Amino acid sequence: MIVMKFGAAAASDVARLEDLTLIVGETAGIGMPVVVVCSALSGMTDALIGAARAAARGNEAAADEARRSLWGRHRTLAERLVSDEWEREILYREWADLLKVFDRITRSIGTLGEHSPRSIDAVAAIGERFMAHLIATTLRQGGQPARMIDAAELIVTDDHYGAAQPLIEPTNEQIRSRLLPLLQSRIVPVVTGYIGATESGVVTTLGRGGGDYSATLIGAAIGAEAVEIWSDVDGIMTADPKIVAGARTLDEISYAEAAEIAMLGAEVLHPRTLAPIAAEQIPLRIRNILRPDHAGTRVVAEPQPSPHAAHTIISARALALLGVQAFPVAAEWIWPPDLTQRILMRCAAAGIEVLTLTQSFSERTLTIAVRAADAEFTRDLLTDTVALERRSGLLQEVTAIKPVALAAVISTPDSDDLVAKTLASLAGARAHVLSLAHGVASSHISFTLPEREVDAVVRTLHRDLELA
Repeated sequence: MIVMKFGAAAASDVARLEDLTLIVGETAGIGMPVVVVCSALSGMTDALIGAARAAARGNEAAADEARRSLWGRHRTLAERLVSDEWEREILYREWADLLKVFDRITRSIGTLGEHSPRSIDAVAAIGERFMAHLIATTLRQGGQPARMIDAAELIVTDDHYGAAQPLIEPTNEQIRSRLLPLLQSRIVPVVTGYIGATESGVVTTLGRGGGDYSATLIGAAIGAEAVEIWSDVDGIMTADPKIVAGARTLDEISYAEAAEIAMLGAEVLHPRTLAPIAAEQIPLRIRNILRPDHAGTRVVAEPQPSPHAAHTIISARALALLGVQAFPVAAEWIWPPDLTQRILMRCAAAGIEVLTLTQSFSERTLTIAVRAADAEFTRDLLTDTVALERRSGLLQEVTAIKPVALAAVISTPDSDDLVAKTLASLAGARAHVLSLAHGVASSHISFTLPEREVDAVVRTLHRDLELA
């Protein structure tokens, strides 16, 4: 058995969905049972969440725009992919039911004038559901028996909306009972990534990009031979190939290294992806739908040793840097130990992914990096969190710098001089480093800088660290 997770880039248009159909059909055709896990269309989850937040501010136009985009983008794909009129009519009815859910939730949010993490999850889940219906229909159109399966019926979680934690035992039981009979009947389950539900059936999400995590949870539960994540790159590379033309694909890396790469915001993996399959020693392969013959990157427990001091340079764009700083005149004030905890807990409760955190007790500052799409909401959240300190004249207004980018150099475990080489390279590139983090026990050094500088800095690092 094999689990194939197709990200937004691997199912973005008609050509990619046709490629997906061929890949799944060829694998199933040689007798290998396949589970497909899908993501929402690119940008759709952000649009849906943005619409829900706008509805709470009374902006009905934003909800209407998201609704039109949701229907229009998917219908454009269906008109070219689904020629069977009966299948298309069924698909449109399924989508119409989902639009009713969207309308009901956004109207309720608008009436109340506020949204909750629970309502945000219910809206965010709609993008994956639209896509899973389309992929299942497209596979059937291509002659492959397939059935859409809502992961809310598979993955049982706690009620931490926005970043729910799966409850492993009931999740494994649900996955096996629902998927194994389909696989034994040679039917391809097409599962919504990113989504789960509480034990009482309330929809949750696993965190932004959580479809990867869904795939490995399923792979571990059914004892898959492998989990494959299909995107539009050849695997994990020494740098973003769109920035560095000579970037190499890493043949193998360890579970631990891949987890660190994911934690730093690289779009290639969700931070919690590796845990389920590492425990079961199930290999993960990252592959390119544009080049299905390419082997990609294999993630295993013990990869082959690398001759390079650094493995890869990770870069992430479209971020914002939010800062909390004490007033200089509050010289006697000591930063409370629980203030950072309060900030992180509020972000976690709201489903905000904090990519980096740097803190200086001597300067009494705290800086976090978040996705730019979450910047305005997060700034309001932080302002509310530190309201007491601000009213007392201790903290300044929460600042926001955007657009910024995050870059990180991932080293091999036995690298001794990588930090010195990295800092020298940054100096040579005249990089305007806004924040920098390096833990004693970590195998990476990460930093934020203005987005306009990231391409030049990554190229310089790639050259100076001899990754070509």
